[in-house]
Amino acid sequence: MNFRPIPTPPELFRQFEAGEMSREELQAAMAIHARGLIDEMLEERKNPITAYLERTRNRAAARRWRQRIGVVRLREVLEALAFIEAFPPAQILWNAGHMDVPLHCFFRTKHEPIFKIKHIEIEPMRVLVRLEYGEASKEQIKREEIVLRRDSKLRLELATRREV
Repeated sequence: MNFRPIPTPPELFRQFEAGEMSREELQAAMAIHARGLIDEMLEERKNPITAYLERTRNRAAARRWRQRIGVVRLREVLEALAFIEAFPPAQILWNAGHMDVPLHCFFRTKHEPIFKIKHIEIEPMRVLVRLEYGEASKEQIKREEIVLRRDSKLRLELATRREV
């Protein structure tokens, strides 16, 4: 299992507001997102122990990063990652800036598609992030190093991106 190759909800709404898609196309694309969420909920209901263990691991990962760099910085980094073009984990990171969504929802340690942050180095105008995402097998997981820089409005944006 891998990330779905459809635009994120913010991108869909941007396309709709720009007149690039009709209301029916927007509703159909949002239905695909909703179906994906429902499928995940059904899968968790079928395997409650596995879901509980995954949730516990994801909470631990979120807690670890929250303690190291803080909630605001972590959400800022996740949100910047979500806006990288053709970045598959954007499917789960697109609402990282919403403070009402728990941080553990953005991590996937064992359940496919995987999303793990391995290293974050934060400087005032630059952030280096090493992460893994995709399939659970060690041979197929994608490893990337992404450098984010602050723009003139001090928002993080992609500077460089390379596979490791």
